[in-house]
Amino acid sequence: MFFNLIGFIRKDLDLKETYFKSAENEIAKKNLILLQISSLLNVLLLVLFYIITPFIIKGWTITLQHFLFLPAALAFFIISTVYAKTGRRDKRVITGICLAFEITLFAFVISIDVFPYPDAPSSFLPLLYIAFPALFILRFRQMFTVMFLVEVVYAVAVLQIKNPLMAENDIFNSVVSFIFSLAVAHVILKLRADDHDIRSRYKRLSMLDSLTGILNKKSCENAISQYLNTNAPVHCALLFLDLDDFKKINDTIGHSAGDRLLEETGKLLHKTFHASDIIGRVGGDEFMVLLTNYHDSKESLKKRCTALQRTLQQIMQNHGVQATCSIGALLVKGQCISFQTAYTLADKCLYDAKSSGKNNCIVQTLPKE
Repeated sequence: MFFNLIGFIRKDLDLKETYFKSAENEIAKKNLILLQISSLLNVLLLVLFYIITPFIIKGWTITLQHFLFLPAALAFFIISTVYAKTGRRDKRVITGICLAFEITLFAFVISIDVFPYPDAPSSFLPLLYIAFPALFILRFRQMFTVMFLVEVVYAVAVLQIKNPLMAENDIFNSVVSFIFSLAVAHVILKLRADDHDIRSRYKRLSMLDSLTGILNKKSCENAISQYLNTNAPVHCALLFLDLDDFKKINDTIGHSAGDRLLEETGKLLHKTFHASDIIGRVGGDEFMVLLTNYHDSKESLKKRCTALQRTLQQIMQNHGVQATCSIGALLVKGQCISFQTAYTLADKCLYDAKSSGKNNCIVQTLPKE
């Protein structure tokens, strides 16, 4: 049971760490929006309290702390709004502003709870502790550090200003709220990390071809287009692979054999090429591969394609299916090229390979301008 608990904790920590790394830009955008909302709500609530408090608490008057709290909150709203209009979303800047807002918020709450009313119990700090985890999306250690330092400062201030009995009561309430807030922070972070993990999985699944396990047509073409359409010289090779007489295999042996051929082709491509290469199924029996950062020669590329053809043929023979494939490839050596141009030239190579008797490989080097 102990080891199960350790495993659960490690899995939870890994999930949260993955969330903060993979969604850092999304988190920065959300935190900036949350900062605008929180600071504006702070301003509106302060104005509301200033208006209604005298009618609820007889003899209440606004103090210097209350007076300064409003422009401070308004300043953060202005800062966050101006920064949002710049279009920049630097995660360090946004996190820094959010932490500064929280520290300012705690500072004013402590000053209001402790100094003007030394004989009254604290009202706002325990409430702020509970709301704190929901204000922004921060790492657990960041939230813990802020709240721990706040609790230390608060305890020292209360012991210095308030009578011992009131101080003990306030510190007890704040410690209970502090611990409860940590539990709330853990739950909220876990829910956010789980939600991101589920959305990421669905996104990955939506990008994959269900039969072969590689990228589908849209995802593959988008990825290759993003790689090529940078107006920068690239070293790469674009391959088109087409299964010969695939319809005949379906008609004579059956669709199960055709599906097996597609599945084995996807597995072979995934195994043959690097993780940095882009591999996808772009048609019923057509596959596309972009070898990124490829610096080998035309002859080396052709040997690699020929070896791929032989391996696929051998794999399918082991399944009792006679199958071959044709490959057309375009080699780009430090040149700028658009996806559409590369697509057209590689497709022409594939057409020539199939026209010359199938089970062939045609490799063309992009001409220098």
